[in-house]
Amino acid sequence: MLDNKTFGSFIREKRIEKGLKQKELADLLYVTESAVSKWETGRSYPDITMIPNLCSVLGVTEKELIDGANDTEYRKMRRDATLYNRIAKTCFWSLTISYAIALFVCVICDLAVNNRLSFSVIVFSSLLVAYSFAPTWTRFSEHHKLALFVGTTYASLCLLFGVCCIRTGGSWFAVASAGVLLGYAALFLPFLFRRYLSGRFSRILPLLYFTCLLACLLLLLFVIRTGVAFPYFKAVLISAYSFIPFFIIALMHMLDISRLLKAAVDVLAFGITGYRVQAVASRLFGGDTEAYYKVDFGNWADCVNGNVAFITLMATIAAAAILVGIYFIRRGGRTE
Repeated sequence: MLDNKTFGSFIREKRIEKGLKQKELADLLYVTESAVSKWETGRSYPDITMIPNLCSVLGVTEKELIDGANDTEYRKMRRDATLYNRIAKTCFWSLTISYAIALFVCVICDLAVNNRLSFSVIVFSSLLVAYSFAPTWTRFSEHHKLALFVGTTYASLCLLFGVCCIRTGGSWFAVASAGVLLGYAALFLPFLFRRYLSGRFSRILPLLYFTCLLACLLLLLFVIRTGVAFPYFKAVLISAYSFIPFFIIALMHMLDISRLLKAAVDVLAFGITGYRVQAVASRLFGGDTEAYYKVDFGNWADCVNGNVAFITLMATIAAAAILVGIYFIRRGGRTE
């Protein structure tokens, strides 16, 4: 049996064989780069719950990985793994049986009261949503747990929306589904992209992420437009304008320049875009742009919008200038 340092060397060797950097391995396992470094230097061991995912990423069996620990740690890891699997299995089947009993009782009551399936259909959809979140269907997947979780939870929510709309005669199914899709994209796409598109595509991931968000937002606007009359093309333009600073962030990420300069450009982009958004909206939808941008620090009652907008713009310009100044100061210090 191997000691701590040899165990860490084993992880490092397998990581290098897979062509992964410490940060890339950390991203795949949803841990910090520091945690991976501690494993490889023998200062700590990975948590027992991470062993299956770590083995999957490194392409080794659990026995091959655990054989890198000393006898004491090996026995402890086996005990912890057995206990963890037992608890996970108990929780899974307890919740599964509880959901099944609840559904069975609702169906019986529904048939007894209404002589047909009525409210129990909504109960079934609701329980399916609850089941997709806890204990989740991810138990049946080894390598794509997050993707399965995202897919099953979203599908179950859409099913619930559809059933409720049918039962109540509503017409909000498409809007609700598109709205949840936008939220899911904002929350889960960064993790899914890192999981499946990291490596040579890492530089364009922010650009791809914001493009997908904008597409989901435009889809939501389109769905809303089918039920509510509003100038869709103008809404698309103002949405695209609002995403300008985010696309600038994505483009900055693709450039090999100092982080301070990137941050300065990002701050400036948000400041200028935010300052001019009212002008763009007024040009598209109508409004008094001149009154909005009027600046008079002696008359806050009538010029509060213009004063606040001007102060905010100046603050972002100052912040960008400070970041650029820090960059040149540090650069000058290194050249000396």
